[in-house]
Amino acid sequence: MITARPAGGGGVGHCWAWVTCRWISSGRVEVVSGGAHWGGGLVVPARDLAVIGQLFLDRGSRGGTRLLSAEWIEQSWAPCPVKREYGYLWWLNDEQVPWPGAPTTGRSARGNGGRHLLWVDPARELVLVSHWTEEPLGLIREVSRTVTSRTG
Repeated sequence: MITARPAGGGGVGHCWAWVTCRWISSGRVEVVSGGAHWGGGLVVPARDLAVIGQLFLDRGSRGGTRLLSAEWIEQSWAPCPVKREYGYLWWLNDEQVPWPGAPTTGRSARGNGGRHLLWVDPARELVLVSHWTEEPLGLIREVSRTVTSRTG
């Protein structure tokens, strides 16, 4: 699904970037944008993360076109037998392990300790994206409190 540069299909832009290393005075060091020494180095604008979140919320369809199978979405959001709070690159909040006090219906993709966040909550029909948030859990809780769940 992800290539060096997305083709722009499905509503995503062309400003994704792979950031893998930087030179500093002591030599080459693997660093992602912002100076963190972890993560895969994929930089995606917030709007494009929202498109990805909406694609998952819409069970793989965008604008009437199927881009991912609904089965893939279900499998992505199913608990891993080894780490129940993790699916296919998604954190699952069913047992509130990654996000205590946030809705158990939420799923997230995150980087840099959650400072880069894609939160999808199907029960609220909610997609939340944030970059460089110092308190991502507080943001999730506050926004989730203001958006009513479809189930009550």
